[in-house]
Amino acid sequence: MDTLSAPVTTHNLTGWFILAPSPAHEHDYAVLVEAIDSRTTLLHETGNVNELLIENTGDVDVFIQAGDIVKGGKQDRTIGTDFVVPSRSGKIPLPAYCVEQSRWRRRSSEPVTHFSASKDFVSSKKARLALQLLKNQGAVWKSVAEEQQSLAFAIDDEVRSADSPTSLQLTYESAGVRHAVADYTTPLEGAPAAAGGSVVGVVWAINGVPSHADRYLNPGLFAKVWRKLLRAAAIEALGQSQRGTNGEGAAPTEPPSVDTIADWLAARELHESARLDEERLPPRTRVRTHRGRSQHRFEVFDTALDAATPLHVTVLAE
Repeated sequence: MDTLSAPVTTHNLTGWFILAPSPAHEHDYAVLVEAIDSRTTLLHETGNVNELLIENTGDVDVFIQAGDIVKGGKQDRTIGTDFVVPSRSGKIPLPAYCVEQSRWRRRSSEPVTHFSASKDFVSSKKARLALQLLKNQGAVWKSVAEEQQSLAFAIDDEVRSADSPTSLQLTYESAGVRHAVADYTTPLEGAPAAAGGSVVGVVWAINGVPSHADRYLNPGLFAKVWRKLLRAAAIEALGQSQRGTNGEGAAPTEPPSVDTIADWLAARELHESARLDEERLPPRTRVRTHRGRSQHRFEVFDTALDAATPLHVTVLAE
């Protein structure tokens, strides 16, 4: 059974690391940021807002996480679901959602036929639910606008880019957001190494309330996504910090107890009364969604591996 580390806190954000009891399946995956940077994976623009084509030309399978933002093309997009892309895959359809509502053309010198970077996850819990639960483009656009508004209030500055005001990625890259987020992330970047044991995931609470969790197949995969997870959690916490015009950082909040977090992570309500949906996404991805009253659980499996062991589990509070 997994255990939880002691909490780590910065401002209004607290995290607990999920420690695995024994070595897990050590199958190696590249994650999207490294696959794009190494040019072994291409994401092709299709002209369809809600579908891209992905092509892995490398020798290592690629794991894509729901909420991965890809920059470029005719519009910045976010990936709509966790997805496994086998090595030497050929071109495979990939569900996507727009996180830049107005643009439908080349931006600056960025490529228009494919996507050049993937540095962030969507951070807003509302956006993640819009992607993974509602699967609704309108809800995604609404969550982007709300997140831009909350971040602008938190730092008391404009966060929308003159190049594309509706781009969520460019908002994340704005100087004010970068500076404020670094104030959260810098103290916690090395925290997994200090947690002890095999770290395979993290649970977050914001303003003292459980928010979301991610648990991965093995420590190696968690290590590859850690910085993006931390940055996304920090952006979400910043947006909920209510700093406003006083310019002061959000004060630390009293975190829930480890027992409270363990009970929340166990998601007992989902075992009792949840609606269960299952979806297969060729060639190798199976997604199981547990819909509850106050939280939702998403389990993703690589069908080429042990069918009983999730590759990635996400728990999101409503």
